[in-house]
Amino acid sequence: MQDGDPGLAIVALVGELDLSNADELVEELAAAAAGRPLVIDLNRVLFIDSAALHRLFGVASERGPDSLALVAGPGAPVARTLDIVQFGRAATVVASVADARAALGRRSS
Repeated sequence: MQDGDPGLAIVALVGELDLSNADELVEELAAAAAGRPLVIDLNRVLFIDSAALHRLFGVASERGPDSLALVAGPGAPVARTLDIVQFGRAATVVASVADARAALGRRSS
């Protein structure tokens, strides 16, 4: 998790998101956000399976588009997957953390 903005939780994920860690991911995201708007940086995620996507859709459904943004730049390994499943219909999907801050109404620091 990146600090620096008490009104916004930024979580950078790395590696693979799949059935083996999807439930733990949701728990950790909830704890990190602690009621604040949440930015999930997926730029360094190499793989995401349907179980992890399902959990992220659940997070998006609970939080709503005004309090969740996913970051996946055009070159991110999971960017195409997010596009295929049309994640942008459930939450804000942007290319950078700065774009996520702006989308969630926060100033970049």
